[in-house]
Amino acid sequence: QCGDDLRQDMLTLQMIRIMNKIWVQEGLDMRMVIFRCFSTGRGRGMVEMIPNAETLRKIQVEHGVTGSFKDRPLADWLQKHNPKEDEYEKAVENFIYSCAGCCVATYVLGICDRHNDNIMLKTTGHMFHIDFGRFLGHAQMFGNIKRDRAPFVFTSDMAYVINGGDKPSSRFHDFVDLCCQAYNLIRKHTHLFLNLLGLMLSCGIPELSDLEDLKYVYDALRPQDSDADATTYFTRSGTRVGDPAAARGSLGSLSTPWPRCRLIESSLGSVATKLNFFIHNLAQMKFTGSDARPTLSFAPRTHSLKTSGRIRDVFLCRHERVFNPSKGYTYVVKVQRDNPGEVTFVQRTFEEFQELHNKLRLLFPSSLLPSFPSRFVIGRSRGEAAAERRKEELNGYIWHLIHAAPEVAECDLIYTFFHPLPRDEKAAGTNPTPKPADATWARSLGKVGGEVKLSISYKNNKLFIMVMHIRGLPPLQDGNDPDPYVKTYLLPDPQKTTKRKTKVARKTCNPTYNEMLVYDGIPRGDLEQRELRLSVLSEEGFWENILLGEVGIRLRDLDLAQEKMGWFALGSRGHGTL
Repeated sequence: QCGDDLRQDMLTLQMIRIMNKIWVQEGLDMRMVIFRCFSTGRGRGMVEMIPNAETLRKIQVEHGVTGSFKDRPLADWLQKHNPKEDEYEKAVENFIYSCAGCCVATYVLGICDRHNDNIMLKTTGHMFHIDFGRFLGHAQMFGNIKRDRAPFVFTSDMAYVINGGDKPSSRFHDFVDLCCQAYNLIRKHTHLFLNLLGLMLSCGIPELSDLEDLKYVYDALRPQDSDADATTYFTRSGTRVGDPAAARGSLGSLSTPWPRCRLIESSLGSVATKLNFFIHNLAQMKFTGSDARPTLSFAPRTHSLKTSGRIRDVFLCRHERVFNPSKGYTYVVKVQRDNPGEVTFVQRTFEEFQELHNKLRLLFPSSLLPSFPSRFVIGRSRGEAAAERRKEELNGYIWHLIHAAPEVAECDLIYTFFHPLPRDEKAAGTNPTPKPADATWARSLGKVGGEVKLSISYKNNKLFIMVMHIRGLPPLQDGNDPDPYVKTYLLPDPQKTTKRKTKVARKTCNPTYNEMLVYDGIPRGDLEQRELRLSVLSEEGFWENILLGEVGIRLRDLDLAQEKMGWFALGSRGHGTL
């Protein structure tokens, strides 16, 4: 590589390598991809190439130039390269760990100039960053405006992979916990990082030249805070997080269902990050041109009439409910070719039909193409009735497509679309009822209405209760997700002076809080006579709030000399079990 000063890249990668060693020594494998980099002279050096990896920009533009504003590109790309269910789940697991590690490392080191051309993803799900030309908070500027507005890059398409869809799941809890655990492990070694960076002050790296640069790392690591305070800081509830739709809209429309976390929140809701990605998409189009033929993002390779055989007829047989990689409906299409007896079945989602139509419009005028069914339906877009109506509309669309002018009906896009993928093998035989992808993450409902994760500790006559996550809350009677919050009392409390509350999470059955509730001035002897009564309610505005579940915890049953952390079942009445 010529023209870049790779000394700063070497230093940054070495800091990340040290972080990774700390995590591994503590039994936490963050699945980090750390490549080798050598500076061999001024503006010269060598950088290791990582195989089977693409930049986020290249992945996103498979969904068009506005792919950076969409939620599915990363999940679809991983699904394409990991068609089997166990392969995809492993890739998602690698993504969760490596994404958490990247968030912590880039935040602590203040790595800036982050865009979708210097963040890469391996087909195995490992995410990693490249090109560390800006660090320690030295962001590029547009006039007086910082180009990097978010603490670190964490966008809604990354959250989509973690959650397994467009709604928060309990896997997001694990992601937040991983971030906090990794962050606190690095904080224990604050002086190590400050000393190592301090030794480099005189080496001539422009962005590491004085004590102010070291102060950036000191402020990021917050060594004066306890682990609990640092966890609260890193994921403290604040304003509501923008969901994918809000992130694509205005800054004022952030009333959404995503878990509310301070640093993660401001990154997930950052419109500036997605706009930055979009600008890079446009810039790359300008420099690379647009001569490349459009391809389908979910198909690993291109097929043609010559390689696949002529299609004689297509018929959309049925629709089926699916849960992986996200909840929705898929449509099973029967494809007949000229060869006698050659019949295949393919499964495609409505979004994949829409992508086919959009790519065809890039090649052919609208007059040669049939009209595509409307994306918008009255009522719930994923309901059974809507899926049935779309089935009829899509059936008419593909029939007209196959019987269109030869240049359309015989083009590679159509033959690629109707060519079987590995996932289509299930459609040819029996198709068992699919199980939700997050079945292992949620407790069955019934009398128990989910679980709450708490951290309880006692020190200096203070009882500390950190409300971390809730998973598996039941929906409301009208089918909508609740607006849950947590309320606690120390019983007996006839005057209700011990009431504490968290903030309200919006439209979610799996909220994240990481809020600390503190009871001060309570002697240990008094505490052992108390019971912690925790209730989860849904805020209902002018109406009476709805009780979703509660748990009673006898404090005398806990060894308060040590922190107790775990999941407690939420029931109607009765004592909690850890």
